[in-house]
Amino acid sequence: MPISAGDVNDLKSKLVDARTALVAMLGEADKAKQKESADKVKQLTTATIDFFPGLMAKAKGTPSEAKLKEIKDAWDIFRNTRDNEVIPLFFAGKVDEAKAIGGGIQKERFGKISAMVDALAGSV
Repeated sequence: MPISAGDVNDLKSKLVDARTALVAMLGEADKAKQKESADKVKQLTTATIDFFPGLMAKAKGTPSEAKLKEIKDAWDIFRNTRDNEVIPLFFAGKVDEAKAIGGGIQKERFGKISAMVDALAGSV
């Protein structure tokens, strides 16, 4: 069964939810709520990582396969920067640096990922 519009919408929801949780964390002053947001980011990230293999299997041999791989590769770069730079900077008290990366290159990357997901949705 090929990839469906519903599959692409599910992917977009997972990506947006993870980004929204991160933005919430960066705007939070309360330490307990920061930790809750960070945990939510991790949970949503795991759900997204777990979602990709099924999508890739459905897309195998279709025009969507290359587009989906491009999305996953871009998301991996986004996720690695978030997990290895933005979140550690934030919890090290370097909130302005974390926000600069989050609102700069990460915002740009997420915009590109969203556009790629929208293009994929338009092709299934």
